[in-house]
Amino acid sequence: MKPIEHITALALSLCLSAAAFAQSGTGNHAGANANVDAALAAYRRGDAVAALNLLHPLADGGDTEAQFTLAMVLEFGLGKQAEAAGWYRMAAQTGHAAAANSLGAMYFDGRGVPKDRARARELYLAAALKDYAPAQYNLAQLYGQGLAGQRDDKQMIVWLERAAKSGYARAQARFGRAYMEGIGVPRDFAAAARWFRAAADQDDPRGQFYLSVLMRNGTGVARDLEQARAWLEKAASQGNELASFELARAYELGLGLPADAAKALRYYRGSADAGYTLAIERLLRVYRIGELGVEPDPILEQLMTIRLRHARSRGRN
Repeated sequence: MKPIEHITALALSLCLSAAAFAQSGTGNHAGANANVDAALAAYRRGDAVAALNLLHPLADGGDTEAQFTLAMVLEFGLGKQAEAAGWYRMAAQTGHAAAANSLGAMYFDGRGVPKDRARARELYLAAALKDYAPAQYNLAQLYGQGLAGQRDDKQMIVWLERAAKSGYARAQARFGRAYMEGIGVPRDFAAAARWFRAAADQDDPRGQFYLSVLMRNGTGVARDLEQARAWLEKAASQGNELASFELARAYELGLGLPADAAKALRYYRGSADAGYTLAIERLLRVYRIGELGVEPDPILEQLMTIRLRHARSRGRN
């Protein structure tokens, strides 16, 4: 399993901007809103300077949404982590849930601030109590993996359920896994399938992958090999490493699909690019001895060796 996944990527944050603005509690006059929107548009055009020029006066004047947006541009656009943390902190102190979540992610990772997982948990909790679903998901991950204290599956389920019921796709997929694996809840494959489908219908690749697994096996849902493959392909098309690896094996071995070495190689590469250890190991062998229609390649073999070492150091499996 991956370590905790923080919902702070700029692309997602920009998508959440309108919702975050609505719940920020300050700076909700039309002029400020228009300037924040204009700043976001400038950033999307690649003009970070124009974005900063629009945001700074509003942020300095106490506009919480401008502070949050300025922090995002600084963190993800310009790599100014410490400065971003300061603006996230300012917005979080006035109750901006998305800012508290982002600042929590920085404390968790030690980006721009000292690494402090206890502080990360406090910030996630503050945002989660305001019904901010990404923070509820992050808090659940902390509890479920024991990353900020003792592991607590009960609390993990509490927060996963709240986020999942609010419609947050990542939480729905993770909640489905809890039912599939019987962690924190009784094992229930039918419930798992329902939550996976809810996530899959929102284009979440994790939900799509696990729904395909249940459909392929007829576990908790009617067996449907055609639909299982369709969901698997959708997940792989979004870069899901598990789905890509399963398709690679299927094409390599002819498991339910016509054997196709070129497609197998493509999917192995996609899975390896996402850091999946088993895919990297397979490609290491491919390039070492020459398989799947390629000649031995010492340079690519060495590259895979380095990537494998890196993946293992990060605990990726």
